[in-house]
Amino acid sequence: MSSDDRPEYASLQAVLFGPFLLAGLTTGDWDAKTGGAAAAVSDWITPIPPSSNSQLVTLAQESGAKAFILSTVNGSLTMQDRPEGGGTDAAVHATLRFIPQGSGAAMNSTSAMLEPFATPGMVITDKLTVAAEKSSGALFNVVPGLDGAPGTVSLELGARPGCFLVAPAGGNGYSAGAKVQVGCGSGARKHGDGGAVFRRAASFVRAEPLRRYHPISFSARGLRRSFLLEPLFTLRDEFYTIFFNLGA
Repeated sequence: MSSDDRPEYASLQAVLFGPFLLAGLTTGDWDAKTGGAAAAVSDWITPIPPSSNSQLVTLAQESGAKAFILSTVNGSLTMQDRPEGGGTDAAVHATLRFIPQGSGAAMNSTSAMLEPFATPGMVITDKLTVAAEKSSGALFNVVPGLDGAPGTVSLELGARPGCFLVAPAGGNGYSAGAKVQVGCGSGARKHGDGGAVFRRAASFVRAEPLRRYHPISFSARGLRRSFLLEPLFTLRDEFYTIFFNLGA
């Protein structure tokens, strides 16, 4: 740890891992939850196993001849323009970790929790929020896409069978920033097309993740959220902090 000598900034500290200065991906929050003055660094900072990269995914969908990606922005789920590559906040927001629940299940037919890349340990809930509590409301059934297209998946709410995450406007003609919704099969035929619009809106292409964990990556507990820590030199255009408020 490294701190500022000025008394008014005594609670602000940077995190070093050997020669590497670690940066936390965030757009403003820097309040850490250390567990008290006597707590060890390992009590609030833990390494992310490299094997976690195999669980990362980006979910994409086309609408109006444009490519969009499912993103977590400010704690909510939205569809955003697909960025050209990594190294941006858009790529961070568009990367999810699928954490299978139960043993021996394949990703395309399992119960899973969905963890936003930048907030390890927090999960997406069936209220379409991001929370630290891992209850039954955070379980999703990852099933083959309802549209029947190869390479697509649909996300069924574990606590509400028959209800899925769906793109806004039935997947037709929405714009960047539109919020993801929950749609249920009981209303799938309201478009008069036998449910085709619903099935398309509930289907996402499981694409390669736009972001991956650096070999030196850590999860840090925060007062309101968790943080992904990576060496500062690896970042390009992402928002980050190198100081954390340990006195929050």
